[in-house]
Amino acid sequence: MKKCMVKNLWRMLSVAYIVFLLNMYAIPAYAYIDPATTAMITQVVAGIVISTGVALGVFRQKIILFFKNLSVKWTQRKIERQNEKTDL
Repeated sequence: MKKCMVKNLWRMLSVAYIVFLLNMYAIPAYAYIDPATTAMITQVVAGIVISTGVALGVFRQKIILFFKNLSVKWTQRKIERQNEKTDL
């Protein structure tokens, strides 16, 4: 139990040290992102995520069948190759 606690403590200190170093050497951007721009970017990302989810939900069964058919064809080819080797 103590080894686990020491390991976790060491991990947390390492992460804290890395974060400290990254913040110490941060370069200022001298830029301003307008709140409207941020809202627009958020809407675009949300639209992409939602449309991808809907497309996967609608075509889920077709996608699953496609990959199952690929695995069946691959297995059949493998069996045919083995049969050809044994026939020779």
